Amino acid sequence: MSVISYTLEKCQKCMACIRVCPTEAISMVAQRIVINKEKCINCGLCLDACVHQGLLAKGSTLEDLSQYEKTIALVPPAVFGECRTAKEINQLMHTFKIMGFDEVVELSEYEGAVYNHIQQYHQENPGGYLISSFCPVINKLIEMKYPMLLSNMIPYELSAEIAAKRIRQQYPDHKVGIFLLCECISKLPIGKYPYGNMHTQIDHCVSLVDLFPRIAKIRDEHELVTEVCKEGLANISSELFVQDQLTSSTIVADSLKKCMLVLDLAEFGQLKGDHLLWLSNCINGCVGGNLLWGNPFEAAIHTRNHHQNGKKCSLTLDREEIIQQTVLFNRASVKSLKERLAEFSKINTQLEKLPGYDCGACGFPSCRVMAEEIVSNRKSLKDCRILASWEEFDE
Repeated sequence: MSVISYTLEKCQKCMACIRVCPTEAISMVAQRIVINKEKCINCGLCLDACVHQGLLAKGSTLEDLSQYEKTIALVPPAVFGECRTAKEINQLMHTFKIMGFDEVVELSEYEGAVYNHIQQYHQENPGGYLISSFCPVINKLIEMKYPMLLSNMIPYELSAEIAAKRIRQQYPDHKVGIFLLCECISKLPIGKYPYGNMHTQIDHCVSLVDLFPRIAKIRDEHELVTEVCKEGLANISSELFVQDQLTSSTIVADSLKKCMLVLDLAEFGQLKGDHLLWLSNCINGCVGGNLLWGNPFEAAIHTRNHHQNGKKCSLTLDREEIIQQTVLFNRASVKSLKERLAEFSKINTQLEKLPGYDCGACGFPSCRVMAEEIVSNRKSLKDCRILASWEEFDE
């Protein structure tokens, strides 16, 4: 589910968002930007390219707190990269508490348990390569463009989902609202509201950067003592993951361009070693999330310092808890190789009839996307403005 929305009055029709989209999910129809919800992977590149704020990404707000008898905030450890010291972490946790939540749950222990599962799974499944991705952007990218690699993915649940399930069990008789504070755009659609992901135990997802003005205003010297888990920090930081891993064969890719290059190599059998692929859309991992208010480079330094003083993970999870149960991507919808080849042939047939200029005059980023639209019966060759101009010239 795409969380990117279009703001007509601010759009300058520069088409920068169309050019930068890695999955060609954006087009222009009738002078309006149209986002293909099935193709969008919520990577945020279009938001970075749109300097006029014609595109926006929104989750829930704290106004939704009033709907519940008891409210819990799930705090990702990536946000601690914005804190220089342990005292600042404690102050930030207290700030979340006084924003109106009855309970604040810090997720580094859960991330640590997931980290230990990944390492154990890698040891128990030697040979070839495995993919570790906690990133919804990468998961969706693999589903769309690299479905043959789905079987190489390590199965595990998101740490926030594991925590939410345990919280539900603690309060069976309360109307509990669980709010995930999100460090990146891709996690905004995880919750039930407003995007309708009814498989999850998380009710709402809130952008951390949207909370920053309020955090800056009410943050004080009061503290909520928090012990951060070492393995949890390692799981969300590219540098620390490689440093802490049990083997020396991890390949780290921490930007979308790098991830696509690694996945291309993997799909075509160019990775020969026994590798663990650690993939993230954000620079340096979750600590560089695009909904944090700092920068990924100093955040990596701060996270490294917190890691040195962190505690060992003491949380034990059952295998049933940690193996993925929620639907991060729909494996049932993945087409077989035969189906993909048949579709590819149809698209190529239409592509050969198009001029191949990739001019964007039709509103689509490339002639291949136009060919896909023709195969899907949403467009025809008559909608190609170049072909139409040639016909007029011939007349």
